[in-house]
Amino acid sequence: MKDQIHFTIKPEHLAVLGKISGVTLSPVSPFRYGKETDTAAGIAQLAALGICDAGGTITADKKDAVLSLALAEAFTRIYLTTPQRVIEYLAYFAPDGKMAGMTNDNGMQLITFPAPNNAMLELVRQTIGVSRYRSIPFEAKLNRAETLVFSAMIDLQGKEMLRKFADGKTADRVAVSGKDVQEMLKIPPGNIQWLSSAFTDLFRQERIPKAGDTAGIFASLTAKGLITTTGKEYSLSDQAVILARNHLMPSMYLTLTSGKGQSSGKTNIAGFSCIISGIQDLLYIDYNADDIEIEAVSSATIHEYVKTFLTDRSVLAAMDTEPSAAPAAVKQERHFCPQCGGALKPGLKFCSNCGAKIS
Repeated sequence: MKDQIHFTIKPEHLAVLGKISGVTLSPVSPFRYGKETDTAAGIAQLAALGICDAGGTITADKKDAVLSLALAEAFTRIYLTTPQRVIEYLAYFAPDGKMAGMTNDNGMQLITFPAPNNAMLELVRQTIGVSRYRSIPFEAKLNRAETLVFSAMIDLQGKEMLRKFADGKTADRVAVSGKDVQEMLKIPPGNIQWLSSAFTDLFRQERIPKAGDTAGIFASLTAKGLITTTGKEYSLSDQAVILARNHLMPSMYLTLTSGKGQSSGKTNIAGFSCIISGIQDLLYIDYNADDIEIEAVSSATIHEYVKTFLTDRSVLAAMDTEPSAAPAAVKQERHFCPQCGGALKPGLKFCSNCGAKIS
């Protein structure tokens, strides 16, 4: 982009930029999170980079970028894990409509002004695709404990499939016990090969269900049609077995988080995570407190979400409410697809059910 400003700084210098910005930092400013103990040394290093002069006055060409980050009223963070690398990008939205971007580059912070949101969107498009096709229809509303047990059962079925594929045989539908699930959930968080490990990572502040809890969780999942029971053992439903087959080898994870600063000093947060096993195999995960929504979606749907939260300030403005008022605001924005009648999530321009474009 013509006239785009780029400069790279150490994370500890974010706090120094906040101190010399000359303004009161907003609740979501990244300058609040830098840890710097020697301001004079930091100013000297920033001056050597041409970001400020020896006295700490920000240079004219960097001033708009620094003020946009200092006064940011909202942000959107994209965290994308691929087999080759981890990408972390944040777009900060200033009150005057300007945007600054910040990319984590091997621990250094690359600041770009104006924000390269279109470049980030293109990177997401090239990485996950923009197909409107989804391999299966799947949707479930669970709590955290149900999600962990269900994902562990998917992984146990996946293990059976991988073993039989290696032997050139047809995989059977496995029957598992509470003990089997507990063993699966012992895998450390962050192991991207297993769905249950990914969910344990997402819910790392929550306790994994204990052995005595699994019977009640199995009953709940059975009532929701996600598993079946035979005596004291449990198996996935037909639809869940297909889900397990399609997510045998998750390859990428995408997490989007948006925050809107409030006058109270608090920050309202919205976002989602997505597990990607192929161009047509994406699992959308939305969680709020103990309510978890899991849905098989198209890559076009995820791309549209990313585009909306990176470019549409009206979506961020809708977050400018107290948490107790948020559900009412969301309900007012709810619409339905004219093609299939499916409910549309706010901000989407494509129906996540049939793929129809919404005008």
